[in-house]
Amino acid sequence: MKGACHCGQVTITVPGRPDYLNQCNCTFCAKLGGLWGYYPDSAVEVTGATRAYSRTDQERPTIAAHFCPTCGATIRWAPLPELGSDRTGINMRLFEPAELAGVEVRYGDRRAHPHVEPRRYYHPPTTYGEGCPTI
Repeated sequence: MKGACHCGQVTITVPGRPDYLNQCNCTFCAKLGGLWGYYPDSAVEVTGATRAYSRTDQERPTIAAHFCPTCGATIRWAPLPELGSDRTGINMRLFEPAELAGVEVRYGDRRAHPHVEPRRYYHPPTTYGEGCPTI
């Protein structure tokens, strides 16, 4: 699948549809406006220049958000090198909605549970394109 930022200066290619989409409510994700699909970083191809931002509200940030310097669209988050992880979150809002139709949307409650992988949700899971509030 191939997606692009609003101005088209940055494109991103992923190997296929994600297993699920994550609508995280932590302050970082909520303000980035991301709807995340997860992939091994080695399986993702980004073309075009991006700029990165790491959290300034944490003593030891673990990820950096990458965005288009022209239109400002969030492209993805990637782990910082010292984390040693190959997992990256791709902003699936960059892809055509029809490509994601039927994929489960999970609503991770990171505000209430900031130190664990989202397993608790602030909204029941829905299906993308079928009345879910992420469209």
